[in-house]
Amino acid sequence: MEAIFHVVGKGHGKKMFEAEFKHLFGDQFDGIENGKHLRECLQGQPKLKSMCGPMYGGEYAGHPVVRYESWEAYDALSR
Repeated sequence: MEAIFHVVGKGHGKKMFEAEFKHLFGDQFDGIENGKHLRECLQGQPKLKSMCGPMYGGEYAGHPVVRYESWEAYDALSR
């Protein structure tokens, strides 16, 4: 099932499908998440430079949400 991507912080907060995510953030890809301990929907997702994630963000309209946060947003939301 196609994932929805949600990027929070640095002026972003919108949910988007993969094509838009790659268009907006493709130049920030910094490797692939391959941790077998993670949910299946997170395995194989890109890591972003200077962002925390990928993280599981629940489901939206029947699609898994792959979430990324700026470190500032992560710190604020984790308190």
